Amino acid sequence: MGFQLFKVVTAQCMTAAVVLSLFATAPASLAASANPLFDFQSDPLTTEFRGAYSGVSGATVNVDVPYGLDDAQKYDVYMPENRSNAPVIVMVHGGDWKSGDKQDSGVAADKAGYWVAKGYIFISLNYRLLPKKDPLIQAADVALAIANIQKSASNWSANKSKIVLMGAGAGGHLVALLSSNPSLASDQGASVWAGAVVLETPALNIPAIMSSEHASIYDTAFGSNVEFWEDSSPSHLVASSGLPMMVVCATESSSNTCARANAFAQAAGNAGVTINVSQQPISSGEVNSKLGLASSYTNTVASFVDSLL
Repeated sequence: MGFQLFKVVTAQCMTAAVVLSLFATAPASLAASANPLFDFQSDPLTTEFRGAYSGVSGATVNVDVPYGLDDAQKYDVYMPENRSNAPVIVMVHGGDWKSGDKQDSGVAADKAGYWVAKGYIFISLNYRLLPKKDPLIQAADVALAIANIQKSASNWSANKSKIVLMGAGAGGHLVALLSSNPSLASDQGASVWAGAVVLETPALNIPAIMSSEHASIYDTAFGSNVEFWEDSSPSHLVASSGLPMMVVCATESSSNTCARANAFAQAAGNAGVTINVSQQPISSGEVNSKLGLASSYTNTVASFVDSLL
């Protein structure tokens, strides 16, 4: 099948005004972990982009919108051509906290195509990675992006109060962490969002992982400091202010993610937070890659997202 051409708007930063803020330290705050919030004014340039957006027909795509000073602190915005007061999904890619990209196969195209067709704006973001920045700093990057998206929402005819976070793998961990205790994101200037969808992540109770046999990436990401483990653990930080979440797990996973998801749901329930665990008879990778394709799985997630708005 040949490539199709779609209109892509490339944002080029023209000016930046610093919004100064005072920062506390983790775990009560992630504010010291990311850049202060910048108010970027962009000059959109319409170009033709071939290939990468071939799954998103009928969309205008604003590429590489900066939300911080680092080159990794950017996001892409997929917008329906006819929109008003549109709800927003913000996607955080996975990659073991050390790799991955907002335009990777399985991250954005099918999801953006599906939700844009439903009238949503779909945003896929990048964040700084290991070894440059640890997971707490990565979570602060995501929070900073949320604040920037909320600030920019009116420019896209989006409703800033109707934002749903979504993340897969390591991105799912970051989304679960922030949604378990949204005060962590408020330090970056973010207001509360509607809820979250967490796609196939075992990283919901970091101390439990680190205290048992685990893959070496966890040592790289979380080190040996027990306090850091707890500060990075959604199960340990979940508070009564936590937001409703759907946690999707693969029954064919070798990481026992469904048991971990159910344990997280119980911990969240004890704090008064509602977690909907959706067990899907697919592989770990398919939880991410199949979302947005026509299926009962996509319908299940879409119904939950709609229920939040």
